[in-house]
Amino acid sequence: MQENLNNQPNIPTDSQPDLHQHPQDAREYYNRGRGRDLGGDREGALADYNCAIQLDPNHAKAYGNRGLLRDRLGDRQGALADYDRAIELEDRSSTNYYNRGNARYRLEDLHGAVADYDRAIQIDRTRPKTYYNRGLARVYLGDRQGGREDLQIAADLFRQQGRDWDYQRTLEKVQEA
Repeated sequence: MQENLNNQPNIPTDSQPDLHQHPQDAREYYNRGRGRDLGGDREGALADYNCAIQLDPNHAKAYGNRGLLRDRLGDRQGALADYDRAIELEDRSSTNYYNRGNARYRLEDLHGAVADYDRAIQIDRTRPKTYYNRGLARVYLGDRQGGREDLQIAADLFRQQGRDWDYQRTLEKVQEA
């Protein structure tokens, strides 16, 4: 195998999995689905996530990513079902709770959204977007003080992470709340 100047093996430019060689490998379908999704092929991605789940019904990440895709496609109920299954399989993923909270928020289930954001924050207190979204939901539910507190925490985390635009936008939301 040829090596580059850093003594690293050359990586093929075609990173698509060889599904003819490993047609029963759920990881191959999952990885190709992610690539297709990132490339804008939503239908292809959905098909690959479906295959990954069919081959491995316990593939939490496939459920989580299919949930994200379904949510983007407007299938909120399908997204919720996928997030439920992903959480059932991997209940320590703040991402799955955060994403399910977002789907619930879009369905105007603000109490459900806040509960999911609460759980996501219990797992990972470093994600400003979770505080931001929970803050907005709390404000809409009439808890202006709690919403402001969450938005201020989000602003502080954005600032700590060097995300100046998000920091400024969040400070504006704190003032509006």
